[in-house]
Amino acid sequence: MNLESKAPEHSNPLTQEILSSDPQENLAVEIAEQAFWSDQDSDDDENSPAKAQTLLLNGRPIPEADFPHLFAAERKLKYVQGVSQSGQVYLLTNLLQDVSEMLLQSQNVWTIGRHRGAAISLSDRKLSRRHAVILYDADQGFYLIDLNSMNGSYVNGDRVQQRHLLHDGDRVCLGSIEFFFFISQQQHFLEPIHPEVLSRLHNLRSRSTPFADYSEEQQAIKSKL
Repeated sequence: MNLESKAPEHSNPLTQEILSSDPQENLAVEIAEQAFWSDQDSDDDENSPAKAQTLLLNGRPIPEADFPHLFAAERKLKYVQGVSQSGQVYLLTNLLQDVSEMLLQSQNVWTIGRHRGAAISLSDRKLSRRHAVILYDADQGFYLIDLNSMNGSYVNGDRVQQRHLLHDGDRVCLGSIEFFFFISQQQHFLEPIHPEVLSRLHNLRSRSTPFADYSEEQQAIKSKL
């Protein structure tokens, strides 16, 4: 059996440089790459959101009259936050759902794309199936790595060439998806609140009556001055 390996047709830029002189090890790397880049969710699937001709919500067409309201809701701030504290690294994001969630990955590598197996899988026709990666380097921080995507990856309007070190507040654009990237690497322990004050805060209830409006009285007083 010929164990000599060759670079896969769609090779992963993250692993092109890790081939060793051991044919067995190279074969294992090649198999892992082929699994990573597999076409399990073919773009030819007519049910794929990327192939949809009409904007759908829960499988139903959305009337054009509802577009402004829908897009207004979509303007909600989207973000990814990289957290590195007490030896634990993870991402916080609201890209996947309307609520924020924590994403932990044992190797500190999070893939982004249309592929169902991506850590952050998004239905956007301008995204490649394996579009980009967020990678954490313990010595330098969080990187955005473009995986040779068709439409590119952008940070603050500049196209990423292979990889880019992310900074707090960076604006990232992948396909039609735009989000802000935040970094949390420091923690501060604050002074405790006095127990009596804390008790009052816990016992506060929402107001059932509206606040008094003194705007007319204030205007009348000003007019007499």
